[in-house]
Amino acid sequence: TGDGAVLVFLPGWNVITMCADYLLEDLCQTEFQIVKMHSMVPREDQMQAFNRPPRGQLKVVLATNIAESSITIPDVVYVIDSCRARLK
Repeated sequence: TGDGAVLVFLPGWNVITMCADYLLEDLCQTEFQIVKMHSMVPREDQMQAFNRPPRGQLKVVLATNIAESSITIPDVVYVIDSCRARLK
């Protein structure tokens, strides 16, 4: 923990919320910081993605693939892509 963040690309808000709820339920909240990146989340909460977590915490950023080309999170060292996208 503390060596960098994990960025997870998910297909949409419902999956981001479901994944965040699952992680928060099953992980020790003192060791992990879960950040949701989506237009449904207040900007102030999304800005946590750009801050380094407290020492000893691993930051996990959950976002849609729109974030893939529009933002850079400096401390991301692992990327998980679900290879799923929401089509209209």
